[in-house]
Amino acid sequence: MILGFIFGSFATVAAYRIPRKESLGGRSKCPECGRMIPAWENIPVFGYLFLRGKCHGCGKRISIRYPLIELGTGLLFGLAAWKFGFTPEAFLYAALFWTLVVLSVIDLEHQLLPNRIIYPAFVVGWVGLIAAALADGEPHRLFTAAMGALIFGGFFFVVAFIVPAGMGMGDVKLGFVLGTFVGYLGAPGLVLLAMFLAFLTGGLIGIFTLLFRGGDRKTMLPFGPFLALGSVVAIFWGQRILDAYLGSV
Repeated sequence: MILGFIFGSFATVAAYRIPRKESLGGRSKCPECGRMIPAWENIPVFGYLFLRGKCHGCGKRISIRYPLIELGTGLLFGLAAWKFGFTPEAFLYAALFWTLVVLSVIDLEHQLLPNRIIYPAFVVGWVGLIAAALADGEPHRLFTAAMGALIFGGFFFVVAFIVPAGMGMGDVKLGFVLGTFVGYLGAPGLVLLAMFLAFLTGGLIGIFTLLFRGGDRKTMLPFGPFLALGSVVAIFWGQRILDAYLGSV
């Protein structure tokens, strides 16, 4: 989890700078006053607590999203170690979760899923999964990964083609990435479950927004975070959910 906190801190930097097309290099600074942030203030979670949520230079409040991103990334890294142990898959899926955290934050703030993140995630993900499957002597997992990518990404591609205003191409591209990783663990069952959970959570939040936040039917909600959430749940607990459902039928 400590490694997750460290990468979570970097995730906050990436989520802020990538949509603004800024370099990921260089020291962090306060977005309000431009003050360079010393290393001790950048300690994940604890730096925020030490500063009591305020910039030491200008006194402006620091967004709570920073420690939440660090905590969330740390938790996901810990869950990856719990599920996969000390294996190549643990590192690959931890990298996926880091990517999903960054994409979710960007999508919530900018309604954007940058190609700068999605394309490398797809290519590096496939290279890593091919190596892991061959090292484990389980090449059949690559077939289910490809099936998952076609089901997940292909479905959203059809939706985007039929209803362009209802589905962005960023969601389609992310679907191919998620389908690959979820499908590697089991397709089509886990992939269909991930898609169902994404629509379920997205629909519930959409209804909540419509009823309690003053939105209307034209209010656009970023769908990337729901795709990520559905896939994460399917990766960790999907087989148990499917077994419980099939056992009750």
